Amino acid sequence: MTLSHIKIIIGLIGAVILPAALSACRTAPATTAEPKRESAVDTSGKVQALQRQIQERDKRIEELESQLEALKVIDQDHEKQRKPLRPPATIEPIQ
Repeated sequence: MTLSHIKIIIGLIGAVILPAALSACRTAPATTAEPKRESAVDTSGKVQALQRQIQERDKRIEELESQLEALKVIDQDHEKQRKPLRPPATIEPIQ
């Protein structure tokens, strides 16, 4: 085989391999699939569940606010009944 035959073979191999390699580098075609939509029944059920959770949360908040007010009253009563540990020191005027 002569040098010219080797160059031709290398050229033919390059002509076959190069396009195959470049075709693998193409970007994937854009998909036209639409996002899944939930049925109205599924959405309605979720809305109702969320509304129930909100009602339960609001009820719990009212209970906690009531308990907090009761604790504040207890704390105020406790402060009124608390006796000082030491009698107040009287300051005698310096003469």
